[in-house]
Amino acid sequence: MSSLSDETPEGKSIVELAKQSGSKSHPADTLIKDARFIKFAAETRTSGVDLANGIRIRKGAFDAIKNISQKAGFVFPDETEKNVKEISSNGGTPLVVSENDKVIGVIELQDIIKPGISERFDRLRKMGIKTVMVTGDNPLTAKFIAEKAGVDDFIAEAKPEDKMNYIKKEQAEGRLVAMMGDGTNDAPALAQADVGVAMNSGTQAAKEAGNMVDLDNDPTKLIEVVEIGKQLLITRGTLTTFSIANDVAKYFAIVPALFIAAIPALQGLNIMKLHSPESAILSAVIFNAIIIPILIPLALRGVKYKPIGASALLQRNLLIYGIGGLLIPFVGIKLLDLAVGIFF
Repeated sequence: MSSLSDETPEGKSIVELAKQSGSKSHPADTLIKDARFIKFAAETRTSGVDLANGIRIRKGAFDAIKNISQKAGFVFPDETEKNVKEISSNGGTPLVVSENDKVIGVIELQDIIKPGISERFDRLRKMGIKTVMVTGDNPLTAKFIAEKAGVDDFIAEAKPEDKMNYIKKEQAEGRLVAMMGDGTNDAPALAQADVGVAMNSGTQAAKEAGNMVDLDNDPTKLIEVVEIGKQLLITRGTLTTFSIANDVAKYFAIVPALFIAAIPALQGLNIMKLHSPESAILSAVIFNAIIIPILIPLALRGVKYKPIGASALLQRNLLIYGIGGLLIPFVGIKLLDLAVGIFF
């Protein structure tokens, strides 16, 4: 009953479990019609319902419900507190339920960690991306999940302003921040982040605050987002590097052959020993006509991105496309000149 108006994944899962258990309709339907639902708020960390007959049901974080109960003069049950600690130490999320401020039990929620998620976070690490789990869960639960999932760091019992302030701090230090979330309390952080990705199963507020919505509800989808962006940048940089190196090599090869008759001092630069100025120009033109179509498939397909550091990636591209761009024109133009020279 306390989860009927709770739009968080936790609230939805509780209602879904009730349906799977055969609860087609609640026995207190008449009371629910005139009830006042209290939606989940990150500040209070509770949700609930005030029924028409005066009964108040609340569900929320252990410390939040404990404070409400103790302020009303009730003693928090030792058995419930023991259950809360056991759930937390096993990586679960305990949600305590109270009726008229008296604690009546605890719900255990278990986050399902997708298989292979640790390896995917490792790929993000190799890209130079630090992963941080920011959650409203208690420190025990957060630590368990963070270690099992393989994230680099975690922040527990975080309020909406804590998430946003953490992002602001990282941005102030010159870092780009991507945020992924699904709850209403994630909306401020999603809006503040450089890239905000909302889960498709999340609340409307989260979807509106983010830059994009992940239809698969996979937090590691960020890998594909980063890889596509980096592939576009690398492809553009690769083609530019190759083009510049290619032009430098062509001019270095052709200029001495063109002006060697007028400027004999250029003889020392005529390392390719081209047949004649005419054959040199024709060979260069033919080489251009061949090399440009060859580069079109590379531009369309893109250069494959590998999750390595930026410096290693730069060295690799300079080695392959920079040096390659210098050597290929020398070899290509020389071979064409040998063939074209027959006609001059």
